[in-house]
Amino acid sequence: MMNINQRALDLANHLLEIETKSKTRKNKRSPSEVDKFIKSTQWLSKRILSNCAASKNAQTRLARDKNRYKANSHNVDGVTYDILIGGVVDWLMIEGFIYTDKKGAYSRVFFEGEQTRIKPHSKFIDWFKIDLQTFPKQIIAFEDTNPIICQQVTKKKNSKGKPIKIKKIIPYEDTPNTIEMRKNINVINDCLKRHWSDLELTDVKWEELQTSLLSNEKYEYTPILLHKQTIKRIFNDKDFTQGGRFYGGWWQNIPSPYRALITIDGSQTNEFDFGRLHPTMMYADAKATCEGDAYDIGIDTKHRDTIKELFNAMVQMQEFTDHPPRVKFSQTGRTWKQLRDMILKRHEPIKHMFFCGIGNSLQYRDSIIAEQVMLHFAKRDVPILPVHDSFIITAGLFIELLEVMEKEFKKQIGVPIDIRSAEKSVRVKARDNEDLVGYILNETEELSDWTARNPL
Repeated sequence: MMNINQRALDLANHLLEIETKSKTRKNKRSPSEVDKFIKSTQWLSKRILSNCAASKNAQTRLARDKNRYKANSHNVDGVTYDILIGGVVDWLMIEGFIYTDKKGAYSRVFFEGEQTRIKPHSKFIDWFKIDLQTFPKQIIAFEDTNPIICQQVTKKKNSKGKPIKIKKIIPYEDTPNTIEMRKNINVINDCLKRHWSDLELTDVKWEELQTSLLSNEKYEYTPILLHKQTIKRIFNDKDFTQGGRFYGGWWQNIPSPYRALITIDGSQTNEFDFGRLHPTMMYADAKATCEGDAYDIGIDTKHRDTIKELFNAMVQMQEFTDHPPRVKFSQTGRTWKQLRDMILKRHEPIKHMFFCGIGNSLQYRDSIIAEQVMLHFAKRDVPILPVHDSFIITAGLFIELLEVMEKEFKKQIGVPIDIRSAEKSVRVKARDNEDLVGYILNETEELSDWTARNPL
């Protein structure tokens, strides 16, 4: 197996030699600059190759904003703007290793734009001579940095007058709390890195899925990058009491029906969620009980998911408003005001909890539960993949998962929760959408890529 770090080191030295011969620099690079040049080359090479392993059509995004490369615990050590952009990238292009597939642009007036997209020439791929089928397993978590993140989210209007979210990572000083959280997530991530989660798709269906993600114009999806086997916690305040859910795993970037095809160490999986998580927590705080389905407001049950989205939006919103949230609800045949009032009427005991911005606080509380559930299994070297308020686990272990979920919920919230009917998929054939499942699992096609990554 080709050593990716060694080949990237060879590439860095090759570029440095060309730079020296070109005499374009007045001064020779210092040992520190050479070290950063090597680290930047290794980091960028892995990024480009990981995208190639995901899809032959994938581009690699390249930020040209200097702020993205400031030295801190959330950026990769040794990767700097001046050396990466003004050194490594320039020389890779000059020497015909990579090219710009799409130029980037950014408006500081309207806070919108696109990053530069680059692609490799065959010369770059040939340099490394790697097996793209198994490459993701060679670079697991290579981009990992500080897994505890404080993120500030502000809203601005773009050139079309539509509100957009601007996210900015905020530096913070460690406390006993952040140190403990980092210790816990490192235990979880170490467990995830000892195992391998994958998507059991045929080679053809894998490429079709990647192409559909990359061509989605509504959302700027990245390709599925299987080396992203670890997670991080993102908080919305410096007190670390808002948000805190787990993000970053590749499995969170796929359409939900495909999660039924996730495997762990080559074995099939089950997925369970808490069901009525936030309604149960809110009713517990109000010392009341929610009877029946929290998202049943008396309209056709086919609109349940829409009502759930509106419920969550109302919990997240800061103030009562006649302006609807960014949720599609026209299919219900009712107006926003009608649906809003029906939800409030359905939840009379907790109506005072809507429109006061407690959503992130609730997410923090459910993230504590998720942390403890994952820690329970990680300490036994059993990996669990979190997806917001649900968990994916190797099939056969779901009974224990249910017991731990119920135990941790009651421990944190003080009331029991019934999740026995919340199973999302025993396996693919348990999905509601049989047509999609049949389309995905065409047994006449080869699974050579998946098999290579998941040998018997």
